[in-house]
Amino acid sequence: MSEYGVERFPLHSPSLEEVANVLEKGLQKSFSEAKVSVVDCPDLTKEPFHLACTGLSGHPRVSDIGGIPYISPFPSMEKVYDLKNVPKWSDLQSSPSVFMVGAGAGPSLFLDGKLVELMSNIRINDGKQILNQSKICKICENGSYLLEDFESSTECMHLSNVYVSEGKPGKVIQVKAKHRTGKEDFILALQSALSSHYGTKPVGLGGVFLLTKGKAKIHIMPCYSVTPIGTEEEIDNWLKYFEMSSPLICLGYLMSHDPGWTLRMEHFHCFSKHGDGGHFHFDTTPDDAEYTAYFNVPEYMIRVDQPTSSKQ
Repeated sequence: MSEYGVERFPLHSPSLEEVANVLEKGLQKSFSEAKVSVVDCPDLTKEPFHLACTGLSGHPRVSDIGGIPYISPFPSMEKVYDLKNVPKWSDLQSSPSVFMVGAGAGPSLFLDGKLVELMSNIRINDGKQILNQSKICKICENGSYLLEDFESSTECMHLSNVYVSEGKPGKVIQVKAKHRTGKEDFILALQSALSSHYGTKPVGLGGVFLLTKGKAKIHIMPCYSVTPIGTEEEIDNWLKYFEMSSPLICLGYLMSHDPGWTLRMEHFHCFSKHGDGGHFHFDTTPDDAEYTAYFNVPEYMIRVDQPTSSKQ
């Protein structure tokens, strides 16, 4: 793997209590019930989360690696990233444990040339012992999809967006929302609440949320397109969309503002115990939708191999 440029930017990181208050007021515009509070993080290794580490605390960061311009209009096949390098990129190489969760494109060179949705869920101890509980979801030859464990590689291609911490227990923001009444979906409502309050100060949220009731629109990337895909319409026609059922476990992060770092403003991939998974868009049954989330506020953005194009 080639060495890629890495930049580290400080983020605006208000107290958890302040952010919780901002989020609750914002979510109440879109959900009939919304409660946001600061709590001790539950053990995320247990049901219903199934993550590789217990918590979300300890030098929280987010890492935006690569970007959509490396897939569109033609794929840049040399853009292969190894998430084993995230501790080094994030200045956490001396930490006893580094935990990352998020969304990306699976390493197609490792998967018979196929594109897949990657749900990264990795803990690295002492810089070398790896617990990889990641999953992938791919399109099958018959047009159906398949969710699989993906423990044999820590690589991804083209892009990845991961929340990074030492995985320690600690205080986090708990979000509970149900019965969507507004046009803004769960992710957009969180994002809008932050951007409305903080303006051009970049604030992030990273971790895990659950769609505990209802259904959602999910996409899965198929094989690479044989024709260039550049416009939103072309990308939309290329992707494969499905309605999938809860409970869904969604990993990733969102940002309130991009100061010019060519960021992916939000990216969450999901998996489940019943075989559903992929890129989470929004719930499709607003009357039934219920969410529970545990987030932390990152202190830094780690920008790896920033594209020159702004199309994200």
